[in-house]
Amino acid sequence: MHKEKISFLEFKDFTQALTSKASEIANESFNGMFKFWNKEDGTLVTSVDLQIERLLREEILKQYPDHSIHGEEEENYIGISQYCWILDPLDGTMNFSSGIPFYGVLVGLCYGEKIIYGSYRLPSYNNIFCAGDGSILSNTGFSLKERSVSDWKSRIVLTTDESRIQNSRFSNHWKELKDLGPYVRTWGDCFGYHLLISGNADVMIDLSLKMCDILPILPVIESAGLKVVKLSPDGISDILVCRAELEKELNSIFRE
Repeated sequence: MHKEKISFLEFKDFTQALTSKASEIANESFNGMFKFWNKEDGTLVTSVDLQIERLLREEILKQYPDHSIHGEEEENYIGISQYCWILDPLDGTMNFSSGIPFYGVLVGLCYGEKIIYGSYRLPSYNNIFCAGDGSILSNTGFSLKERSVSDWKSRIVLTTDESRIQNSRFSNHWKELKDLGPYVRTWGDCFGYHLLISGNADVMIDLSLKMCDILPILPVIESAGLKVVKLSPDGISDILVCRAELEKELNSIFRE
């Protein structure tokens, strides 16, 4: 039996090696032949999603047999430990299936009901890896840069699916934000959060997120000094992530 307490260093080393194996599968399949279909909820899934998630599960249970696992594609595994792994084998499946390299492998770790560590890897984007515990940030394959932009007309605002916002209760708030004049791009999913974390964008808004879409990234976001504005009562399904100096202004726009 593995010792119960897991340090951030142990998590980082384990997930760095784990997602490296997942990255090999993704890169071998990217722009190649694989099966894809729509799930019952209408979202896309590929045979590569399933292959990667099975690898992640097998490796986690080999190392931590008492831990629970909550994954995007398969049924939850309930262990006897307070630890639970949160997995999204391919965040950005649509991009992956379309030959667009903006997708990633997400692995997070909860203790009880709290997310404590998170990580992401971008297999087709310099094989970047990043992990965080809410305060410490460990990054490989890219450098962090200080973003100093004072004018909204120079800021970059991202979302995964703009139509989702336009058809939501936040449509007027979204219009108010766009009227400030920023560049708006749909470089979304985990790649969008990576752009904020690395200092290359300013705001990311996502709606209707599932637990595995966002929980593994939250500790990394917080480690990078970014602010999370929760737009819904449940806390994680609708969120806005921004640079710290923008939090007050964006709160005033989206909480009117």
